[in-house]
Amino acid sequence: MAVLTLALGIGANTAIFSLIDAVLLRMLPVRDPQQLLLLNWASHGWAEGIMEGIAGNMDHDKSGRWTSTSFSYPIYEQIRTRNRVFSRVTALAGNGSELNVSYNGQPARADGELVSGTFFSAMGVQPVLGRALNPDDDRIGANPVAVISYGYWGRRFGRDPGIVGRTITVNSAPFAIVGVSPPEFYGVQPGRAVEVWLPLHAQPQVEPRWSPGMPEPGRQTRPHPASLLATRDMWWVVIIGRLKSGVSEQEAHAELESILQQTIAADVKPSTKPETIPHLGVDAASKGLSYLRLEFSKPLSILMVVVGLVLLIACANVANLLLARATSRQKEIAVRLAVGAGRSRLVRQLLTESVMLAGLGGAVGLVLAFWGTDLLVAFMTSGREPISLNVTPDPLVLGFTAAVSMYTGILFGLSPALRSTRVDLTPTLKESAGELWTAMRGKRGLRWGLGRGLVTTQVALSLLLLVGAGLFVRTLTNLEHVNAGFNERNLLLFGIDPTQDGYKGQRLADFYQELARRLQALPGVQSVSFSGVTLVGGGVNIRKTQIQGYVPKSGDETDGVTAHSNGVGPKFFETLGIPLVLGRAVSEGDTARAPKVGVINEQFARQFLGGGNPIGRRFGFGDRSTSGDIEIVGVVGDAKYERLRDEVPATIYTPCLQEVESLGPMHFEVRTAGNPMELGSAVRRVAQDMDHNLALYQVRSQVEQINQTLFQERLFSRLSSLFAVLAALLACVGIYGTMAFAVTRRTREIGVRMALGASSGEIAEMILRETLVPVSVGIAIGLVVALAGTRLISGLLYGLKPTDPLSVAVAVLFMGAAAALAGYTPARRAAQVDPMVALRCE
Repeated sequence: MAVLTLALGIGANTAIFSLIDAVLLRMLPVRDPQQLLLLNWASHGWAEGIMEGIAGNMDHDKSGRWTSTSFSYPIYEQIRTRNRVFSRVTALAGNGSELNVSYNGQPARADGELVSGTFFSAMGVQPVLGRALNPDDDRIGANPVAVISYGYWGRRFGRDPGIVGRTITVNSAPFAIVGVSPPEFYGVQPGRAVEVWLPLHAQPQVEPRWSPGMPEPGRQTRPHPASLLATRDMWWVVIIGRLKSGVSEQEAHAELESILQQTIAADVKPSTKPETIPHLGVDAASKGLSYLRLEFSKPLSILMVVVGLVLLIACANVANLLLARATSRQKEIAVRLAVGAGRSRLVRQLLTESVMLAGLGGAVGLVLAFWGTDLLVAFMTSGREPISLNVTPDPLVLGFTAAVSMYTGILFGLSPALRSTRVDLTPTLKESAGELWTAMRGKRGLRWGLGRGLVTTQVALSLLLLVGAGLFVRTLTNLEHVNAGFNERNLLLFGIDPTQDGYKGQRLADFYQELARRLQALPGVQSVSFSGVTLVGGGVNIRKTQIQGYVPKSGDETDGVTAHSNGVGPKFFETLGIPLVLGRAVSEGDTARAPKVGVINEQFARQFLGGGNPIGRRFGFGDRSTSGDIEIVGVVGDAKYERLRDEVPATIYTPCLQEVESLGPMHFEVRTAGNPMELGSAVRRVAQDMDHNLALYQVRSQVEQINQTLFQERLFSRLSSLFAVLAALLACVGIYGTMAFAVTRRTREIGVRMALGASSGEIAEMILRETLVPVSVGIAIGLVVALAGTRLISGLLYGLKPTDPLSVAVAVLFMGAAAALAGYTPARRAAQVDPMVALRCE
C-alpha cells in the first residue's frame, strides 16, 4: 500500500516535471547552446518611418513597452558584417511557413522555415545525410536547395538513402534536397518540429504573399517590393548570434545597440517620436525561442503545485501507515533499546526502511510517469497548432525523481521514527500491562495525536484541490455554453492557398468563386462561403479605421479607431447563421468593379456610431484621407471573433472580392445537412480536380475548432479533477487506515464498554464521531485556505468568482461524504466486537 501510494504521488510529480523540463528547462540540441544570444527590441509605441510592418511576435512588457524579436533583413546584414562579438550570426523568418510540398506528383503540407545560409553552422548542427545549407545557397541567383528533417525524411520518403539530389516542388517552385538534419534537431522553437528548411533568399518564390507586408494592428499598409530582403521598413527576421569566447552579454549588447541605431538613423523622420525609436536587447537563446514557454509556463506551474499537494497527501498517508507499524513494533524497539541500541541508530534503521519504500515507489512512479507524459502531451496538443515535444526522461528528470523519492522517504519517515523510539521501557516490556496502558493512552490522545493531525492535513489539502477542480470544471462548462452569435453546428472548415501555386489577382478571385460553386453542388451541402479569418480560433485581423464624422476620444482625428476586420465572400452570414439586422449582406455583385461597401456588427454601431442608423455612413482603413472610401450597407448581429472568453469586438466585414490585388489564402465555410466531416473526402476531390498541386489544410468542423481554443481550460479541468479525486481517495485511505488501527488497538476498551452496557449503535456512533472530528477540522482549515488560495487563479476563471458557492459546497459535500464512508467500515467493525472475545484478548 505504501509503495502504490508513493508511486501515484511521485509519478504525478515526475510526469508534470517532465513537461516542465521539455518546455521550460531543456536546452536546444545544438553545440554549446549556452553561447547563443537572441536579439530583441523594445519601444514606447510605433516608430513612424522606421517600420511599416512586423511579421513574427509582438508583445508588451510589464512597463507597457512594445517588444519583438523581429528585425529587417538590412539590419541583419549590418549586424552580420559589422559585429565583433559573434563568431556566427544567423537569421530566420519570424513567421513559420505552411508549405505545399509535392513529390512524384503527390502534394502534401509541411512545416517549413526560411533561414539564412549560416543557420546550421551557427547552430553547430551537422546533417546525417548530405550537407547543410551554406552562404552560397542564400544569395540571389543561387540554385534552389532545401534541407529536410530526419522525421520528415522517414514519414514522406521512407528514409530513402538516395534522397539527396532529388527534387521536390515547394509552393510551385522546384528545390533540390541537399541534406537531412539529425534526428534530435527540431529547429529553435520547442514544441514545433520543422520539416523543411529553405534559404531566406527563396522568399519571393516560396512566400510571395509576404511581400505586400503584414501590418501591425492599426497600421496602414502600402505595397512593398517583390522581395523583403531589400526592404528596410518591414521587420520580419529573427536574429541569433553565437558569442565569441571571452565576450560578455553586456559587451555584446553595447556594440549591437550601436549598430542598430546607426542602421535606422537614416529612417528617422522629423515626425518620429524619440520614445518610439526601438532599442536593442539580448536574451539567452540556449533554450530556443520562448513562444511555447510563455504559453505554458503558468499552466505547468499551477499543475506542479497541484501534484506537489498530492504528494504531500501521499506522504501523510504513508506516515500514518508507518505510525501504525511502529506502534505494533514497540516491544521490539524497547528490547533493542534495553540491550544497548542507541536511539539514533534505531532512527537510522527506520529511516532506511522509509527511504527503501520511497525508492520502490519512485521506481514504480517513473513507469507511471513515462505513460502519463504521453497523455499530457496529447492534452496539450489539442490546441490550434500541433505540439511536438520530446518527453523522454533525461538525466535531469531522473535526478528529480531520485531526489523526490529520497526526500519523500525522509519526510514521511522521520516523525514515525522519532515517535516510535521515544518509549517507556518498563511498561512496554510488560506486554499485557503495556497493551492496556497503550490502549488507555490512545483513548486519551485519540483526538489530537499525530495520526489525527495527518488526517486533518490530508482533508484540508484535498478540499483545496477539490475546490480548485470545481472552479476549473465550471469555467469549462460556462465557456462551452457561451452564445457565439452564430450556428457552429454542421459547419465544415478548411484552408486553401492557391497563391503558393502562382494564382493572384482576378485569376485567384475566379478560383475561389468557382470552388465555392462546385462545393455548393455537392449532395448534402446547404451553403458555401469563404473568408480571410474563420471565427473563434482562426486568428485575428485588426486594422486602423477612420470613420467619417467621428472624432476619437483623444480629439485627434488622425488617430482613428481600432476595429476587428474580416474579408468575406458572398453568403458568409447566411452560411454562418449570423442574423442580418439592417440593410443588406455581402453579395456576388460586390466585386472589384463595384463601389466599395462594408457590413458592420451591432457592437461597432453602438461603440462608434451612437446607435443611430448607420446605413450610408462611410469609413476607410489607414490615414484620415481614406475615411470616405467604403460605404456601410448592412448591420449584422454580434458574433464572437477570436476567443469565447472575449467580449464581442467592434467588427467590420468587407467583400474580399473587392480587393483582388491583396487576395491571399482563404478559409472556406461549408454548411452541411449532416455530419460535416463526412464531406471531407468529397471536398478534397473537388479541390484536386481544380488544381492537383493544391493541398487543403486545417480541415475540421467549426465545433472542433472551437473546442481546440479551449484546450487550456480542458487541460486544467481534466487534470485538476483527476488529481483532486486522487487526493481525496488517498485522504480516505488515510482516514480508513487510522480509524481501523485505532479500533484494533482499542478492542479491549470496546469490549469493556459493551460489557458494561454500551450498545452496538453507541459504539459505532462513538467511532464515527471521532472520525468526523479531525475531518471537520480539516474541512474548516481547507475552506479558509481554498478561499484565499483560489484568488491566485482568478484570471483563469470565466463566468464565476474564486469564491463560487456551488463549487465550494460540492467540494465540501464530496469530501464529507467520502470521509464518512471511509470511517463507516471501522465503525461497523467496532460495533461487531464480541465482548467475551475482547476481554480475553491479550
